[in-house]
Amino acid sequence: MVKIKSTSIVKSAKKIKKAGLVFGTALLMTGFISCGDNVEYTTEEVMTPNNGIITEVKETQKDLFKITNEEIVATKDDSRIIAEYMDGERDTFTLQEAQLVDAENPGRRRSMNGVLMGGMMGYMMGKSMSQPVSRAAYANDKAYSKSSTTNSSKLKSTATKRTVKTPKKGFGSSKSSRSYGG
Repeated sequence: MVKIKSTSIVKSAKKIKKAGLVFGTALLMTGFISCGDNVEYTTEEVMTPNNGIITEVKETQKDLFKITNEEIVATKDDSRIIAEYMDGERDTFTLQEAQLVDAENPGRRRSMNGVLMGGMMGYMMGKSMSQPVSRAAYANDKAYSKSSTTNSSKLKSTATKRTVKTPKKGFGSSKSSRSYGG
């Protein structure tokens, strides 16, 4: 019968446990560090308009508005929306008022927010200038053509341009195929 000292077994077990902890910690840290290296980025040119726009809209059906005209003005602060309602009433409001439409919920104005985002006023309200204006937002081909060609190119040519780098979003945006850590 072989007698083994219990203290040597305990010491060996502690060494193995300690080595496992060190190895596990090192592996975990490597995983965290390498996760940052696997992020893919996209670069995009962002344009911010320096000029402003006066947008004229007309109510064509109850709570349905169409853009009848858009004109470039010197500054964003000069931007205005001129609304003509079916009952003949006219209303003029600023870009700041247009941006507060949903927060204040002033009824009539809220219903034209979608058409404003479809036109060039949308660029003033945060829509990317890389998106074209929507034909559906305009009352006729003449108004659409004027805005989508002449006015749009004027606005873009004077816009401030900068390049931004953002992480890609969505599934598969990392080079890693691991399902843990990053």
